[in-house]
Amino acid sequence: MAEDTSTPGTPPGGRDDPPQPAGPPPAAKEEAPAEPSREEKIAAARARAEALKAQRAAGPAPAGPGGTTAKPAPAVKAWATSENPGAQPVTPPQNPKVEALGTITQSVELRCAPSEDQNVRKLLGGLGVYRNPLRGAWQLDYRYYAEAAQRLRAAGYQVEGRDYLGRPLDQWQPERRGWTKLG
Repeated sequence: MAEDTSTPGTPPGGRDDPPQPAGPPPAAKEEAPAEPSREEKIAAARARAEALKAQRAAGPAPAGPGGTTAKPAPAVKAWATSENPGAQPVTPPQNPKVEALGTITQSVELRCAPSEDQNVRKLLGGLGVYRNPLRGAWQLDYRYYAEAAQRLRAAGYQVEGRDYLGRPLDQWQPERRGWTKLG
């Protein structure tokens, strides 16, 4: 049997704490504030909505000491594509000029500044655009050029297009004009 090494007058566990009264602690005996009723919650939500409406009607608050507010940039739809699965937003173009050239192989080459490659990938990745390693340009099937030009223009790019004979690319249709028509 183990010998008790506690000092006389202390409990066998060796603690000098006075015994605690049975029951919940005194702080728990106080009543918690009553939860608001359904009607009170609805009234509070309506009051918040009215406050937001009044704030919007009053106009935007000045952003800085000059009292001017920054105008938000127009939002460009972020496409969820194989190249941009999270639909990350497109950054504003630094070099907005894009040159499009219709080739003899019924594709369209898009040439832009290297700083715009990420935006082109985000905007046109779902249309089948790919980087041609031999020519250093983005290539796209001619059937998707109209959609690609629309997306690029919406993002703030200036698209200039021509085919391999110098004709405007907007009316270019390889199956009606060019090398594919034999007869």
